[in-house]
Amino acid sequence: MTPSDIKQGLLGDCYFLSILSSLAEVPSRITKLFITDRTNEYGLYAVIVKKNGEAKEVVIDDYFPCQDDEPCFSKANGNELWVLILEKVWAKLHGSYERIEAGHAHNVMTDLTGAPSFDIDIEDYGEDKLWERL
Repeated sequence: MTPSDIKQGLLGDCYFLSILSSLAEVPSRITKLFITDRTNEYGLYAVIVKKNGEAKEVVIDDYFPCQDDEPCFSKANGNELWVLILEKVWAKLHGSYERIEAGHAHNVMTDLTGAPSFDIDIEDYGEDKLWERL
């Protein structure tokens, strides 16, 4: 699991992928999201998210939108599937891939970790006050 190897595809969900990258700095933060921890003959994966503070199991299959034999949307390092799986879970949670374009990173952090989070407008703080606030 290498955070810097997450690549955005044709979908405008950089806010989501940036949170995956942040969480992947400590790989256990990603692995604890997965109920299904390995590939299986059924091609099904179960992930636990905390949508609006409530634990919810989301099950997806391993069919990913592709173009020219490559995934259309996010990509990870080599043949890793965790980024594609989590992106598809996020899309399913919101109704479609189209509905996850343009969002807020703090919502992703809350829904994946269950921890409260919020946006900070950097322009409202000087550098010293920003670090103090954080």
